[in-house]
Amino acid sequence: MSSKTKSSAPENQGVSSESRNDLLNIDDKDRKFVYQYSQMIQLEHAVTKFVESYQRIITLSPNLRIYNEVLSKPEEIPVHILPALSRYKLKMASELKAADELDRIPILRDLDTYASKFNRNPSSKDPLLNGISSKDLKKLSNEVIRPNQVEKNVDDEEDDDEESYDPVKNSKNTKNSKWPPKLPEIKDPAVRARVFIHKSTIKDKLYLTESEMLKAHNERLEFLGDSVLNTVITMIIYNKFPKYTEGQLSKLRMTLVSNERLKEWTFMYGLEKHLKTNFDMTKENANFQQGKRKLYADIFEAYIGGLIEDDPKHNMPRVRKWLSKLAKPIIDEVTVKDVGLESTDHLDLNAKRQLYSLIGFAALNLHYVTVKRPNHTDPNTIVECRVGDGTILSSGEGRNIKIAGLKAAQNVLKDKAVLEKYSRIRASMPRNESAVKQDETKPKKKKQKLDDGSPK
Repeated sequence: MSSKTKSSAPENQGVSSESRNDLLNIDDKDRKFVYQYSQMIQLEHAVTKFVESYQRIITLSPNLRIYNEVLSKPEEIPVHILPALSRYKLKMASELKAADELDRIPILRDLDTYASKFNRNPSSKDPLLNGISSKDLKKLSNEVIRPNQVEKNVDDEEDDDEESYDPVKNSKNTKNSKWPPKLPEIKDPAVRARVFIHKSTIKDKLYLTESEMLKAHNERLEFLGDSVLNTVITMIIYNKFPKYTEGQLSKLRMTLVSNERLKEWTFMYGLEKHLKTNFDMTKENANFQQGKRKLYADIFEAYIGGLIEDDPKHNMPRVRKWLSKLAKPIIDEVTVKDVGLESTDHLDLNAKRQLYSLIGFAALNLHYVTVKRPNHTDPNTIVECRVGDGTILSSGEGRNIKIAGLKAAQNVLKDKAVLEKYSRIRASMPRNESAVKQDETKPKKKKQKLDDGSPK
């Protein structure tokens, strides 16, 4: 091959050191240009996936008529298909299929032929999608939206979602406005009195029958209140967090109905002042301080039971509203601080793959290191995203290694400066340097042979 032929294949030789330096020097002109390098890569990737996904939907999905026929015969739906029918995705796919059959969205049909049309005349400025004409170009905005602006707008839209629950947003001024919530009143004086009578006060009243004893202390009210409390709190968090797993719901409920929490609420309303027992409850009584302080939590449950026994029809809605107000600041605080209770709705499961597609190459050695594992005092995991020279690009925190690693990748994807730097390094890297070279100083391992002489 002649030297002229060799020089005509620069793509196989990489770029010169001068060109590489030019690429790495991001000046103000580069930053002000409409397309950033990493932005360009992400756009091309997104368009490719968009076209592929739309074609797959049209190929796989039945139309809306067939979808509705499926819904009309629930007894014939396989059990493993039922959960998917309760989500929006299958119906949206069926409507897109219907729109395609009816030719209601002709612009989407052009997706199949767009690439071939473009390749005929890549320099053409005329629109290629049906429904957009050259005259329409004058109506378009000339404002350039930067990637960080797009992310901000997306975050704003998510905050406006009425179906979502934002603990930070909803926790504003929770305790400042009429706190604590008004304690519902038990109107029947006999029921109210029984709420505060401990079993110890009547155990020596041998003249009372067993049924009379049961009605003379608060144990049955405590049992009723405990059931109501658990049910109401369960419904509150079940409806408020539709994406929580059973484990997350149980953990949050345990925080809300623990003895310490109920004792705190008891003292907040001064209910402990009315408790009647026949033993010493002072601070000097070590036995009481160590074991029987659960009595204060029992009072709160008994009071809920008393409300229901007093007037179940009218007090049940009041109890739900009251407990909802009491639980709200606790929910706000716990769901922000406890990584195990955070929502993973916005977790990008393809974050690592996307990051590698933007900046990764073999010589960079993009990898993830677990620097903290969960323990009995701290259930959180921390994973760092690093490159071969030890540089930490970002870190992520989550309830397990997978979530923490994905968060680390997402955090790098949000850092435009890091993406731009390493995507330019990747673009400037000659092909013969982009892979990790094998260490020729190390002796090669000899293949072992089997008894018959063939390689193992």
